[in-house]
Amino acid sequence: MRRLTLAVLLVLAGCSSGGADNSVGFTAVDLTATPEALARHGDLLVIGTRPSDHPELLTRGRDGALSNVRLTPATPYGKEAHWYGITSDGATITGVGGERGGAHGNVRWSAWTGDGRQIVEKPQGFSTFGGYGAGELIGVARTPRGPVIIGSWQSAKAGLDIAMWTYAGDTWTRQPSAGTVLESSQDLLRFPLAVTQDGDGVLVVGWQIAKGTPSAAVWRFDGQTWTTSVLKDGDAALAARCWDGTCHVVGRSKGKLAWWAGPDFTKLTIPDVPVGDDQPLAAPVPVNGTPTVLIDHNGVKLVSEKGERPADGPTGQVKAAEAAAGQVFVIAGDRLWRLT
Repeated sequence: MRRLTLAVLLVLAGCSSGGADNSVGFTAVDLTATPEALARHGDLLVIGTRPSDHPELLTRGRDGALSNVRLTPATPYGKEAHWYGITSDGATITGVGGERGGAHGNVRWSAWTGDGRQIVEKPQGFSTFGGYGAGELIGVARTPRGPVIIGSWQSAKAGLDIAMWTYAGDTWTRQPSAGTVLESSQDLLRFPLAVTQDGDGVLVVGWQIAKGTPSAAVWRFDGQTWTTSVLKDGDAALAARCWDGTCHVVGRSKGKLAWWAGPDFTKLTIPDVPVGDDQPLAAPVPVNGTPTVLIDHNGVKLVSEKGERPADGPTGQVKAAEAAAGQVFVIAGDRLWRLT
């Protein structure tokens, strides 16, 4: 373990700005609009941006070249959408957008699909994502059988259930939550906050409350069946990413950053980093092979197991992180940054 830790520190030193503070250097990626979401599309980075009043989509190649993806909205709210999530299997890009409107100011959702040249909004019936029983959509993820959207929907028993929509023939269809671990009850309410691909299925993270006691939780879909786990000493799980057979989940525990990893979600020992009740967390990314979280803590920091280093460049809340074409990117504040 000591040799591995020393090797990690030496590799990270090669990525640093070389300053006396041992910081890790980042370079700003110049964009003409505010970045909102990131995804990997083969060797390309997909960047969901939004100027003042409409969505845009870009790709960035390994050489740094930026290309506009033609965006074709089909509804008035699609023309104004913010990006809530983007995913790709390397061939097809799927996105979820939303903008508030109507008499009650609810989010009006839009679903998008396409490739690196063009992405098109696929109109859905109002009751697909909206209507009397509607909750929220939290994100989109890929599976070998196609994309899924995760959100919430009115429960037959109490509050909201966790809900999953699947896609076929340009139509999104909500799958039943009743009788599964996604269903809420009078004794147990469930709240999803993020989703990521996990092998043949997806991993949903969030929190639940039972008899007045909140706890961090994960819900895992293997392509056939849902299972659930409570995370040790966790108040809420906020973000996750799975790679190389291991899922990394980050969240909050007693006001501090918490990290669980592995198939059994063991809680890792990491530096004490405060996390506010409303503070977002980006999913962990591999930095030179080391699982790393980028977080705003008196400036943006790179946090890994038993290690913390300052980032040179990014400022503000870290909203998203992604690894693409051997490079690491992060949205901090309203800018996109690349690890040098």
